[in-house]
Amino acid sequence: MAKTFWFTTEILGAGDEDLGRLLMKNFIYSLARGDQAPARLMFMNGGVRLTCTGSPVLDDLRAMHEAGVIVKSCGTCLDFLGLKEELAVGEIGDMAGSAGVLAGDADVVTVA
Repeated sequence: MAKTFWFTTEILGAGDEDLGRLLMKNFIYSLARGDQAPARLMFMNGGVRLTCTGSPVLDDLRAMHEAGVIVKSCGTCLDFLGLKEELAVGEIGDMAGSAGVLAGDADVVTVA
């Protein structure tokens, strides 16, 4: 069964933020080139920055999206952070849809 990856931040792990950004970039790069594609990528809170103009992972996210991976960014988060017009890949999602996916029977991996 394909997995859902839920990104809640733009950095991976706690500690040094520059290292966290590099780790996130490497993780998404590896995810895009893995043997098994995820079913969907969901972005909330600061994680929505990864789907917006200027993100260092846009090429990898676009490649996965074009290959059929669902990419959704939280609309409330985009609004709050003033990034709604900067969304560069995927679609705007809502909390009801996110809650449905997270409560559903799909495997969910939180990336934080």
